[in-house]
Amino acid sequence: MSVDSFLELYSTMFGWMFYGVVWDVLVATGIVYLPFLGIVIDYWRKPASEAPHNISSGMSLRKMEHELLLALVVVIFAGQPVGLTPFIATTLSYTPPPTVNNPNPPTVDFANSQSTFGTTGFGDAVATVDVPMWWYAVIAFSSGFNHAVVEGLPRRSEIRQLSQLSRLATIEDPRLRQEVAEFYSACYVPARSKFLKEQPTSSVVNNLLARHGHADTDWIGSHVYRNVPGYYDSLRARRPVSGWAFIPSRDIEYDVSNPPPHGRPYCAHWWGHAHLGLRAKLVDAADTTAPGFATLFYNLAPALATERQLDLIARSVLLHTPDTWTDNELSAGNQSTTGVVGQIESFAKGLVYLVGAFSTAAIFSVIVTGIIAVAPMIQAMILLGIYSLLPLVVVFSRYSFTVMITGALAIFGVKFWTVLWYLAQWIDQNMFTAMYPDTELLFEVVTNSGEHTTKRVMLNVITSCLYIGLPLLWSSMIGWTGIAIGQSLEHATSPFSQHTRGEPRRIGSFKLK
Repeated sequence: MSVDSFLELYSTMFGWMFYGVVWDVLVATGIVYLPFLGIVIDYWRKPASEAPHNISSGMSLRKMEHELLLALVVVIFAGQPVGLTPFIATTLSYTPPPTVNNPNPPTVDFANSQSTFGTTGFGDAVATVDVPMWWYAVIAFSSGFNHAVVEGLPRRSEIRQLSQLSRLATIEDPRLRQEVAEFYSACYVPARSKFLKEQPTSSVVNNLLARHGHADTDWIGSHVYRNVPGYYDSLRARRPVSGWAFIPSRDIEYDVSNPPPHGRPYCAHWWGHAHLGLRAKLVDAADTTAPGFATLFYNLAPALATERQLDLIARSVLLHTPDTWTDNELSAGNQSTTGVVGQIESFAKGLVYLVGAFSTAAIFSVIVTGIIAVAPMIQAMILLGIYSLLPLVVVFSRYSFTVMITGALAIFGVKFWTVLWYLAQWIDQNMFTAMYPDTELLFEVVTNSGEHTTKRVMLNVITSCLYIGLPLLWSSMIGWTGIAIGQSLEHATSPFSQHTRGEPRRIGSFKLK
């Protein structure tokens, strides 16, 4: 049987294990027999108090037969666990919903859930647990129905997941952080200073700005600085960089007879080299800190040129990496004040920025990320609670057939949340692409959480409402349906429970005295 999340693999087994324990306690204490005694007493007392003695005994017997038969049916099908319908750990499995990036996700089982569930937690579950036939059929139907609906829906992309991974991408290696700082001071600062001073208006510069945007010159991987002569092609590292070979014709500052262990590359090569380049190292750092980020980006944005893809990944890593300065002169030149006063000023500026639009977008983004991650866990825990409490509900309801139907609707309703969340994710991805129809802009927004905050806040609010609102709406509808079904069952069985209240029955034109 298939379930709807990694955690549900274990919550299902534990829930029904608790069901069996509670049922055994109810049987051992004799509580399971009290509803039958209550039925006998109730339907002996009511007719005796409401109908004449000569007809009350017949009515009492008829009502007892009816209620006891229904109670036995409920006990057999929805109360007593039986070996005919067991849950076996080796037969439970979970298949993640298919996506555009992964249309055929692998199926995981109880022993290999690709998580810490079952290893460091929930590891003492029983291998087999008996389940009442009715509840087993309800769960099997619900799981099959969910998977059939999901298979019929369009495939959702993983843009939201890409956005989540982009926020995790950063530089953890201190040596790489130092290299980025050295590139910043040796290449970017001189190139940007020259650009701002000269304000070039050549056709090459205008074409690059038109293609990559006017913000292209605001980051260290700028195409203007890389492709226009006089910038990165003529600037070099200030000191030897690890991994770059010494080249006598380039590194003329050093004695050929006693060369340094490394060379000083030009900024263009230092950034764009396929293997030693700083951009390639940043892409590797993205896959290290956010595994699968680069691969997922390539799969979701195949229309983007490789150059653009690499730039967006590198820019995302730089965005989420704290600034590092290489010397005090550069730090002083980029702050209005230094020392303690400068630190206080920087903190105040950052605080003001955080309470602005970026903070709002970040907060909603974190909320959406948390909701998406925790929702299946909440669902699994709710199902565990329902399974665990079912024996008490069945017994205390006096083996009510209505409770049997209502419990089935509750299980089906909670499990159907999986379909609603899949639908919410599909709507979320399509809202993303509808608001950003340009592919380059879409993935720039996804990987740069500080841009276009107004639309991002709107999308996150909509997604949050869908994730919470759809299950609430659906649960309300299911609750109303359960009440209506219960009332229908009451009306259907009401003729069997009607009593004669002291009125003599007529046969033809004669009265029975």
